This record gives sequence, structure tokens and C-alpha cells, in this order.
Amino acid sequence: MRRRILFQVVTVIGVFGLFGSSYANAASNVANGFRLSPVRIDATVEKGHSVTESVSVTNVNNYQITAKAIINEFTASNDESGSPAVILDNSQPAPANSFRGITSTIPDVTIDAGKTATVPVTITIPQNANSGGYYGAVRFVSANTANGNSVTLSASVGTIFLITVPGKLTEQLQLVDFSAAQNGSTASFFTNSKNLQMITRLQNTGNIHLAPNGKINITNSGGKIVETLDFNNTNPRGEVLPSTTRKYTYNIKNQDLFGRYSATAYLGYGTLGQVLTVKTSFWVIPFWVIVVGGIALVSVIGGIAYVVMRRRHSPRHNAHVKK
Repeated sequence: MRRRILFQVVTVIGVFGLFGSSYANAASNVANGFRLSPVRIDATVEKGHSVTESVSVTNVNNYQITAKAIINEFTASNDESGSPAVILDNSQPAPANSFRGITSTIPDVTIDAGKTATVPVTITIPQNANSGGYYGAVRFVSANTANGNSVTLSASVGTIFLITVPGKLTEQLQLVDFSAAQNGSTASFFTNSKNLQMITRLQNTGNIHLAPNGKINITNSGGKIVETLDFNNTNPRGEVLPSTTRKYTYNIKNQDLFGRYSATAYLGYGTLGQVLTVKTSFWVIPFWVIVVGGIALVSVIGGIAYVVMRRRHSPRHNAHVKK
């Protein structure tokens, strides 16, 4: 078994921290009385095997409390931010790769004031299980206030699990969009270089989570690199779950752009070192340049028209026409 655990400490009441910077760590609020570690567990479990992971639950209250574990599936939210969308209603149909289906029931645990309990989470992979990723969350709430599986995220804190079951794994990312943008709106022409961004949208068409990373080079018309943007260079890196699309947005710091520019992304992902290279271009022409250029163009056209009209009405021209 290969596993990687990100050890961080969070306090109850908040959204789960996951997958890098876009998954903000759970907001601190001790009203519900728990502190949890780790917030994320990555594990690889072979078919026909099981593994037990440990989650530390600390009672930060000054009185004894009983922690109740709730097991949920999760997927990525529909806004393409990469934020996890925990499926609170366990009566919904389970996904083909169900985390709840491979996780044993976790008994309640009573924790004295200021003490920490180690809660075992056992994951068992059947021999006939699907290969790929299994994604879930183990949330903890007070048994005194819990009402089955209806407890909201705001009243709980949890650990995210990303389980890989080896076998026929498909690691495939497809480019949906690679564009320059300003304040989130994509375009290919801008009248200033303030708040410019590069937006990359990637779709995972495989069956396992992937964390692309690399760089974006921005070059001017002469081929000189004017800026390099790190792509998904966080710890942990932002993941793209299977059958979802994720948008990565990076700010261009250079505020003195003028002319035509090219942006090229060099992205690597997967266990086989797959490489995705994409390129786009955009223009930055200040508005005052457009105005001055327009005035100059009108002046040139007017000048040419004036010269032509003068020639047509000159005595010399008229005399030539009469002959």
C-alpha cells in the first residue's frame, strides 16, 4: 500500500480543505468543539486488500463530548473552482465507485475535555471492485446534536479521502479552453494590461484524479519571454476529479504590455509523464493609441481626398479635360 497524508490541523465549522489553494482550509470556529488531523488522506489500496487510516479528533471543549462519524461521497462543485461538493443526502444513488461502499461503519467515540482520540477508518476493496478513484469524506459532529445524515457542512468538520484502486487506470486530460482574460472575462484584444489573467480549463475524461502542473510562458512579438507563470505549483496540487472540468486562473503581473503576445502552456500530468502543450495569442493596444491612430487615419484619408479634389478642380486639370 502506498499512501500520502497531508497533515494539517483545522477546527470545526467550515468547508473541507482540499486540492491546493482553491480548496481553502476549514474556517476556524470552536463552537462545535472538535479539532481534526489530517484534513486529507491519499491512499492506494489493491483489490482484495484493506487498510486502516487514523484520524485524530480533539475535544477542545471544557466538557466531555461524544463524536459521531458520518461517511459521505463527494465530487467537484459545478462552478469549476475545484471546491469539493460533499453529497450530504446518503439516500441518493451511490456512484459506481462508492466510497461509502468500501468504508466500514465508524462507532461513536467519547472524548474527555481537552483530550484527543484516534479514530480508525477501515477501507476494504473487494476483489471485483472497479479500478479508479473513490472519493469521500468522514465528517465528525456532536452525537448530541447529530440528526442522522442531515447535518450540514457548517456544523461539522471532516477528513477528505482520495482512494486509488490500481488496475485499468485511464489518465486523460482534455483541453477545454486556454485564453487570456481581464477580470475573468476572456478575450483576444485588450485596451490596457491591468488585471490580465490566463485561464485554463481542463476536463478529466479518465477514471482517476489528476494534478497537472507546469508553466505558462508569455512572449512578445519578437519571441522574448516577458513573464512566466507557475501552473498548479502548490502543495498539495489542485486535482481534477474524473468526469469534471476545472478552471485554473493565474494573474499576469506585468502591467506594461503593448502589442501582440503569445502564451504557451507546458503541462505535465499522470504517472506516465503525459505532456499537454497549448498556445494562444492576444493583443494589448491602449485606448489612447487607438484614438490617436484613428485621428491620424482620418487625417490621412482627409488629406488624400483634399489633394484629389484640388487636382480635379485645378485649371490645368480642366484644360487637359477640354482637349
